[in-house]
Amino acid sequence: IAPDLAQTSRSMPLLGIVDTAVVGQFGDAALLGGLAAGSLVFDVVFTTFNFLRSGTTGLVAQAFGRGDALEEQAVLWRAVLIAVVAGVILAALAPLFAVAGQWFMGAEPSVSAAMSVYIRIRLLAAPFSLINYAILGYVLGRGEGGLGLMLQAVLNGINIVLCFLLGLELGVGSTVPDTVELQEVP
Repeated sequence: IAPDLAQTSRSMPLLGIVDTAVVGQFGDAALLGGLAAGSLVFDVVFTTFNFLRSGTTGLVAQAFGRGDALEEQAVLWRAVLIAVVAGVILAALAPLFAVAGQWFMGAEPSVSAAMSVYIRIRLLAAPFSLINYAILGYVLGRGEGGLGLMLQAVLNGINIVLCFLLGLELGVGSTVPDTVELQEVP
């Protein structure tokens, strides 16, 4: 499970990397700067919720070891409930996170504007991102690291294809919604 967990953890930043690669093709440094700054704010906010993955993993592993399937399911559903509630709150507070991000970054106006758009759109996927954390924790807790790695690889693969197809065809506005849609797949 350790190698699969390491690979899964490494695959998480791919969403921002792909968005950056696509936005970089537009030749506007402000868009690229806004995307990079917005990704940083997004990562800081979501690091707070890593407990949904790690805590769920530990509790499910204990229940799995005892052979308590009901407790495994209860842990998963509690984590999903926390993910949904926290995700809805984060999505509702997206404008505040955008303003706070602008204040902390202190970027020039064009970069701040692009960052604000990225944060506001990306946080719409907060419930789905956090549910993904809970599901991944459940899968890892059951010792099915290969399945967790496969789920993340599928999500990231679809994201890469959509970002390149839609992002390069339709422009910068399509890259963030692609990433948001990918958070909903698990």
